[in-house]
Amino acid sequence: MKTLNALLALGLFGVTGSALAQDANSFDVLGIKIGMTREQAEKKLKGEFPALQLVETSSYRESPGVQKTLARLKFYSERMTVFLHFTPLTGKVFSIYRIEHIGDRYKPETWTPFETLQKAFDKKYGAPTFISPYGPVHFVVFDKNGTLTKAKPCNESQIPGGFSKTDERCGVELAYKWRQGGSGQQYKGFADGLEMTLTDHSMVNDEMKNVDMKADEINKQKREQSVGNKAPKL
Repeated sequence: MKTLNALLALGLFGVTGSALAQDANSFDVLGIKIGMTREQAEKKLKGEFPALQLVETSSYRESPGVQKTLARLKFYSERMTVFLHFTPLTGKVFSIYRIEHIGDRYKPETWTPFETLQKAFDKKYGAPTFISPYGPVHFVVFDKNGTLTKAKPCNESQIPGGFSKTDERCGVELAYKWRQGGSGQQYKGFADGLEMTLTDHSMVNDEMKNVDMKADEINKQKREQSVGNKAPKL
């Protein structure tokens, strides 16, 4: 089974301390951090993971308060898929979603023990604060003030749901789970893949407030123009 090589490939080896005391601002996925611009994120991926190719670009649908700006980028390689989600007004990364094969199908000697992966994640991000039975999925949860909390995560399904408002208490959430390499008892506890996501819900909520304010202003202007056009001539 793979151990050291897998951790090196995953970018989970060589981190000292306990996730810098689990500081949400220090968290990254493949070197990409919340708040990066498209240019910063693409430069990071191309520099360290040249096999990843941009295969899909999605935009927000134009509506009051939101122009047709970048919503999501999808990068793909034979072993990894990465989605980057961007805020509509500021154009910053608010969520990173990663799916990766860390072993070969039908080749147990290339798989990695769950325990080894967990230790590596604990070393980089700190111990999980919540474990969901769905998967199971492990979470490191911060509130909107950046304080570590054992509260239930705002997105327990792990998969980022796009740009939508969540509970005001929500902040940065890291979620991850392993994919077991085989269904047989002999394969129990060994992974040939993983999924993980890093999302800043407070960033989304703040952006949503600005979107609503812009939309209200635009709708107000439209109403005033409509009333003015209908006013009788004196």
